[in-house]
Amino acid sequence: MRQALALAAAAAALCACGASAAAATPTRIAFGLGGGTVVPFRVVIEPTGSVRANGSRSVTHRRLSRRTVLALDREVRSAFRSGLASRQCPGTNPDVGTDFVTLGRRTVVVHGSCEPRFQRLWNALAQAVGLRFG
Repeated sequence: MRQALALAAAAAALCACGASAAAATPTRIAFGLGGGTVVPFRVVIEPTGSVRANGSRSVTHRRLSRRTVLALDREVRSAFRSGLASRQCPGTNPDVGTDFVTLGRRTVVVHGSCEPRFQRLWNALAQAVGLRFG
């Protein structure tokens, strides 16, 4: 009986450790600009902290610390959970590109500047990787 209780306690402890480790594992984040008449670009932040940029923009930071990656992951998750959704902003010129942020399989796109929460999130990502315009 004691042996069964000890095994059950050990299994519960392992499950708890696995759950906390999974929660602390960041997901790939991507953001960028596409569509319109602009040259598109995409920046990818890997869970390892590696940063890649494709297209018309480059980054000054090719690697982010684990702390930074986890903070960005939390920030994107929080924004997505709080109801941040894709939007077509009224009056936006069709030549203007559409900004996007992707976490895992979920992508939010905003065409225009009518969503301040999205703009803050996008700008935080751009600042973290040192996005270069030009």
